Amino acid sequence: MVVLIAALHALCLTGSQLPAVLGVDGKRHQPLIEAQGKPSIFVFISHDCPVCNVYAPELGRIEARFGSKFAFHLVYSEPRITADVAKQHAKSYKIDHAKLLLDNDCRFAAASGAKVTPEVVIFNAQGRSVYKGRIDDRYYGIGQQRPVATKHDTIEALEAVLSNQSPKPAAGLPVGCFILPPTKS
Repeated sequence: MVVLIAALHALCLTGSQLPAVLGVDGKRHQPLIEAQGKPSIFVFISHDCPVCNVYAPELGRIEARFGSKFAFHLVYSEPRITADVAKQHAKSYKIDHAKLLLDNDCRFAAASGAKVTPEVVIFNAQGRSVYKGRIDDRYYGIGQQRPVATKHDTIEALEAVLSNQSPKPAAGLPVGCFILPPTKS
């Protein structure tokens, strides 16, 4: 039932419901508008989440494979992250080709439905959320991981979007570090 509700929420969310979010350039951005009709992927991460850091090489591979076809964003959903820390983190983990966004108040994550880092939200070219969930099944519980993933949910979802198909819901819940509830501005 929870998976069904999450899938229905994802299908109902449109980009017009997303708040502006701060970029590492110091400006507020409306990422789906700036994508100019391109599908978008948002990867919600935290610089000090061990699960996010384990996934950094996979995120780099996903960005290299799909970055020219999608507007690719890393969203740092953590209250005290600074632009310099985000840039250094992305550079040191070789995931710095994506657009870096700072979600200090966690409102962008809440509006997107992201609850955990790492978690992925994909919007199609029309600005409709079509996938929300895990990167793959490498982590299947807190502190429980496989040596290699056997199911690549995000890649399958990205391929579906490129084929004008509806992605299947993630086969499991994302595992990682919790995103804090949004703060008041």
